[in-house]
Amino acid sequence: MPLLRSGHCRGLELKNSFWPFLLGFLATSFQVIILREFEVRFQGNELVYGLVLAFWLLGGGLGSLLAEKKFQAEISPVVFYRGMIIITAALLVLLRLARFAFGTLPAEMTGPGPLLLTSWLISFALSLPLGALFVFNVFWQRGRLVPVYQLESLGAAAGGLLVYLVLTPHLSSWQAAALISLLAGLAINLVAGSKQMVSTVITVLVAAGLWFGDRPTEKFYWKPLHLVEVRDSPYARLQVVRTGELVSFYVNSSLAFNFPDPASAEEAIHFAFLQRPEATRLLLIGGGLNGTLAQALQYPRVRVDYVELDPALVRLARQVLPDRQTGLEDPRVTINLQDGRKFLRATRNRYDLIICNLPEPATAQVNRFYTVEFFRQVREKLAEDGVFSFLLPSSESYLSPQRTILLATIYHSLLTVFPRVEIIPGDNNILLASAGPLDITTDSLLEKLDRYQLKTVFFRPEFLRSRLHPLKREYLRSSLQTVDSPRLNSDRLPVSYFYQTLVWSQQFHGPLSRGLGQLQHQTRFWLFDLPLFLFMLLIMFLIAFRKKGGTIYLLPITVMGFTTIVAEVALILAFQSRLGLVYGKISLLFTIFMAGLFLGSSLARRLSSTLGPRHLVAVQTGFVILLALAGLAPAAAPEPAFYGLLLVMGFLGGFLFVVSNFIYLQSQIRYGLGYSLDLFGSFLGALLATSVFIPLLGLELLFTFLLLVNSFCLGFILFRLYVFK
Repeated sequence: MPLLRSGHCRGLELKNSFWPFLLGFLATSFQVIILREFEVRFQGNELVYGLVLAFWLLGGGLGSLLAEKKFQAEISPVVFYRGMIIITAALLVLLRLARFAFGTLPAEMTGPGPLLLTSWLISFALSLPLGALFVFNVFWQRGRLVPVYQLESLGAAAGGLLVYLVLTPHLSSWQAAALISLLAGLAINLVAGSKQMVSTVITVLVAAGLWFGDRPTEKFYWKPLHLVEVRDSPYARLQVVRTGELVSFYVNSSLAFNFPDPASAEEAIHFAFLQRPEATRLLLIGGGLNGTLAQALQYPRVRVDYVELDPALVRLARQVLPDRQTGLEDPRVTINLQDGRKFLRATRNRYDLIICNLPEPATAQVNRFYTVEFFRQVREKLAEDGVFSFLLPSSESYLSPQRTILLATIYHSLLTVFPRVEIIPGDNNILLASAGPLDITTDSLLEKLDRYQLKTVFFRPEFLRSRLHPLKREYLRSSLQTVDSPRLNSDRLPVSYFYQTLVWSQQFHGPLSRGLGQLQHQTRFWLFDLPLFLFMLLIMFLIAFRKKGGTIYLLPITVMGFTTIVAEVALILAFQSRLGLVYGKISLLFTIFMAGLFLGSSLARRLSSTLGPRHLVAVQTGFVILLALAGLAPAAAPEPAFYGLLLVMGFLGGFLFVVSNFIYLQSQIRYGLGYSLDLFGSFLGALLATSVFIPLLGLELLFTFLLLVNSFCLGFILFRLYVFK
């Protein structure tokens, strides 16, 4: 039974407002959930995020174009929205069990081919009908495009807040999808205003299947391995697998550590500690749960500050390893559950040793711990002759060209901060850096190993003699020398995560691997100058194109879609690099942008009686000014500035969407074209931003690129209005 009688004007207004709001709410909610599940199943890096988001936006754009040509008036919103809920549930099942279709083992690295196919199929299957729903909503509301856009933006902001700030901290992706499906299904029945017993039963069954099927399907995914525990946190899905006496902890299906793993624990600690065996203060950032802490505590004078980002990982280790000696309960250990860079910036302590025991820089998030800026933070917190140590996966006998470039980039970045840097070759290269002396000769290490009577399994004389063999050290040194003028890895030019993606892709064959391999050799001309030149040619063609009509004024919408998504990703990357990785705040940035879209479109709607080309000039000028300011953000902006920039960017984007469509619709009635061009521009930006533009151009050059593109777009509008009338 509806809240208001269907004949009541307020009841009609409620119905009209509900469907576009639900579209934005479901689109954002399901997008976040699908992306989170992709991160778990494909061990997400920036390439995964970029492909899924790009295909999602492309599917939405194509869906809106197809819908205006194939609109079916007899299809009711009730049927369409219920169908979307069922499709989403089916896609989540398909995504979780996709490894069986590709014949891969649990947690096995998946190649570019399966990634491309799965991201395309899943994203299109959901975003195509969601894109069509935007146009359908406009038709259902008799051509009222602006209110539909407003309400969709408002629903997207609400969905982002609910998923990021309420559901993600407490539920898995399947449980979140179950709750959203149940709430949406019941709301549809309520607004539809008729008895929908069958649909209510279906909605409840779908929600129950997702909620109660989460753990059984996760166990099925891990067969034939024995999954003993699974836990979700705001940061990742944590999985624990037991094989005999070995307990393996996985983070998003990627191996985090084994317990016991004395080989990894010993090499992470003792190479650094034997440089300063009398050390009293150690800062250990990540990776302490595999026995590393216990190894450090063999040195009797040391006190340890252990920093771990995810509290759920520590709780899970205590639960699964209750009788193991992890070192967590030792009174000399202080556990700090926060982001490592944030802790390092805030602490007033100085340390004799800082050991960073994190995964390789496969994502922009982890890459923050391999940049020049982070190395400077480390040196500021070290004692005068303190030692900094971390490791990078490698090989004792062969370094591929891609891995050599990655290692050279980080090695030279480290050399810009520390006067002395040594690399110990092996399957994990151990990097040691200090302002004081470093001695990695075999005799020196063996003497200290004997003096302190360390209890080790692998860290023994024969191991050290093999690990420090002169031929191995010479091979590593000569390999690094083959890299001419290696780039430095910095917060504003995070090139190492691109090189790490390259290392991953070269393990497989195919066009994506070859394409990424070619990108590493491209100069600024191909990534910056040529795209700008081609855009200028397009502008010149459109200026000379004298055909009357408002179609050409949709170009700013395409530019806006490209600009906003690239700038949004860049600002979030700058935010986490400068201010620390705070997931709740970063998710809030997305919601603030969507709120800005709503506010901008609302103001444009109020001015609809006076809207004209001059407003288009004003808002495009606003984009140029904003991008000039945003270019300064990575270097010096305080926290509120990031919120303000995204809010204003969303505001300008919402206003521009309404103005451009208002001008265009005066000459042609095509409700889906402007929306699809916005999404096509966003598709191009999502495809290029994280995987290419940011790591290879850097944030400063990227904002310059966006500034020039929008300046050219402003020039185009002015020429069309005042020169070629």
